[in-house]
Parts: sequence; C-alpha cells; structure tokens
Amino acid sequence: PREQWEAISDLDSFFSRVYAFYHEKGLRCILLTRIVGLLMLGFTILFTVFLTEVLNWHDLLHHCYDEKSCNGISPIRPHALERPSPFLVLYLGLFTIYWLWTLLHFFLDLRPLLEMRAFFREKLHIDDVTLQVLPWDEVVQRIVELQRTSRLCIIKDQLTAHDIANRILRKDNFMVAMVNRGLLPLQSPSLLPFNLLTKALEWNLYVCVF
Repeated sequence: PREQWEAISDLDSFFSRVYAFYHEKGLRCILLTRIVGLLMLGFTILFTVFLTEVLNWHDLLHHCYDEKSCNGISPIRPHALERPSPFLVLYLGLFTIYWLWTLLHFFLDLRPLLEMRAFFREKLHIDDVTLQVLPWDEVVQRIVELQRTSRLCIIKDQLTAHDIANRILRKDNFMVAMVNRGLLPLQSPSLLPFNLLTKALEWNLYVCVF
C-alpha cells in the first residue's frame, strides 16, 4: 500500500490544512485555543442567564437606596429557574445546541489535527516548539524538498512555492476573479453608492460555488 502522504488526492485541502496548522502554531496551541473558546462560550451563556433571569434587578433598582435598605434585599431571585421564561428557554436551547455543535466539531477535528502533527513531525521534521518561530518560507521549502522523495503531487515531478500558494489561495483567487468580472450579483440597493459583500453572503457563495 502507498504511504499515507503520497499521491494526495485533494492537494487544495491538504495544503490549506498545512497552512492553517502552521498559522495556528501547532497542535497544542490549536487545542488550547479551542478549549478556551468552549469554556468562554459556556461561561457567556451561563453568565447571561444569571444576569437576565437570576439576578433580582427589580428590588435592586427600585428598593435599594442606601446600605440599610439594601441589606434586606436578596440579590438573587428566589426560585428564579423553576418557571423559566420563554426567552430563557429559547436562549438556552439555541446556544446549548450551538455549544454542543462546537464541541462535536472539536472532537471531529482531533484526528485531522493529529495527522497533520504527524506530517509535520515525521515528514517535515518540525515539532510544535520549532513551529513557534519557524517562518512559512522554511515550511514551504521543506515541502518542496519532500516532493522529490514522497511525491505528494503525482501530476508534477516538482513543486514550487508558487504551486503551493496557488493551491492554498485557489478559492480566494476564483472569488476575486468572479467579482472583478461582474459575475456575482453584488449590486447594492440604489441608496448605496457601492457594492456590498457581507460575510454571510461570502460564506454562502463559498458553499454554493465551491
């Protein structure tokens, strides 16, 4: 059987993952960033629930005038979550689903990340510590040298830095070309003197076109 890193079928995706792994500075940094992101998202959800549903805003704002009057007020609403409001149910439902979806993607991405770390370590001889200070040009040069022995790409005998950059930026280049040639309907309403490309529209175009 062929080696794992030979004759890669989707070089665009592969080189994009290589650059993403380099840009995020290795497995440890990626995992730490995503774990912190999950914790921050969970904290934000719970803290919002506390501020909107648990904190006794009514008494604090209307009956707390001085130290004596405030001492008799409980900052927490009694039985606040026994009968949750429709807002709380909707908010918790939507954002819990989003948090679980993010957690699922975290676990689904583990295997590709481990494979990419193995590629950097075994083929490019770059560990996470070295990756922190290594310039991208050096990574590209090692990939070019690896092509001579492992044949990442089977349609060309040699890879160049230009080939790798074209693979990584292929979708962006197509998008820029379509915008420049007026192939995408980006005309704004007549009140706006410029074309409008929102991030949501850009994501949808990537999904539909690519």
